[in-house]
Amino acid sequence: MNNKDYKLMLEDFNELNKDEKEKLLTKLRNEIDSLDENLTKLLSKRTYFSVMIGRVKRALKMPTYNPEREREISKRINKFAKKPLNTSALNRIYERILDESRAIQKDDIEEN
Repeated sequence: MNNKDYKLMLEDFNELNKDEKEKLLTKLRNEIDSLDENLTKLLSKRTYFSVMIGRVKRALKMPTYNPEREREISKRINKFAKKPLNTSALNRIYERILDESRAIQKDDIEEN
């Protein structure tokens, strides 16, 4: 959804009656459910690659934490932020993803 679509949706929302709003709520929740499924699959795939990166780093005797790489990721993802998601929210989400990636890499080290 682009910014124009988002604004139109908000403007048109006020013109809907109660039944239309309830139908819209159901439709939006179904969309969220589908997105959540896709996000989960993508996060699992990302985590798989993160574990593999951790193993390669370990073989190369490199530290798991690389602040420069995380700054690069932050800079790159900020280009993709679109309203209503802003860059500060996106960065907080990615900070959590990266924290969990490091934790999973650590768990993988302890298991192997």
